[in-house]
Amino acid sequence: MSECVVCPSVFICTFGPLGKRAVVGYEDGTIRIWDLKQGNPIHVLKGTEGHQGPLTCVATNQDGSLILTGSVDCQAKLVSATTGKVVGVFRPESVASQPNLGEGEESESNSVESLGFCSVMPLAAVGYLDGTLAIYDLSTQTLRHQCQHQSGIVQLLWEAGTAVVYTCSLDGIVRLWDARTGRLLTDYRGHTAEILDFALSKDASLVVTTSGDHKAKVFCVQRPDR
Repeated sequence: MSECVVCPSVFICTFGPLGKRAVVGYEDGTIRIWDLKQGNPIHVLKGTEGHQGPLTCVATNQDGSLILTGSVDCQAKLVSATTGKVVGVFRPESVASQPNLGEGEESESNSVESLGFCSVMPLAAVGYLDGTLAIYDLSTQTLRHQCQHQSGIVQLLWEAGTAVVYTCSLDGIVRLWDARTGRLLTDYRGHTAEILDFALSKDASLVVTTSGDHKAKVFCVQRPDR
């Protein structure tokens, strides 16, 4: 029986397709891709290849070929799961010209809080603490749309089979965005404090939220295209 030894500094991990591999992000900015059957790391990214601060989120695309990682260093890194190489780096335009942070330093005003891949278009979404939702075109690795929230983004989720991305934020609002145009489709209100987490039903007809107001709410998602 194989055994994966994971140090206490692990911050977050996510499993690839079929559960054969795991991507693990660490507090020191290191990223490891593990072979779960053998119990060994296949690729290790650290130093300039990794992040310059603790990881906050990790995601894989539908076929497991690409990995997206986010950190308090305000960068989202696109990594090839096959080669373990960084193939792209995304950062908000407001910090693009700032010098790189030193090891262990964190951005005082911003960080990556959530990210994910669209399942039907070559797009990735990155949510930042300053309230920016950035939609990136993976084919050209350029910023396609920048959607602003009134407060920090807590989490984002892509609706399966569409180019619609959902966000929840510190202002207690759930928003639906069309990633093709960057247009706000609708929003759902009802909480009196920040939303801590949310989930979509399988058919994306319901959104369940939990909040700092000690309430969980269920929103019925109504869109004219269904």
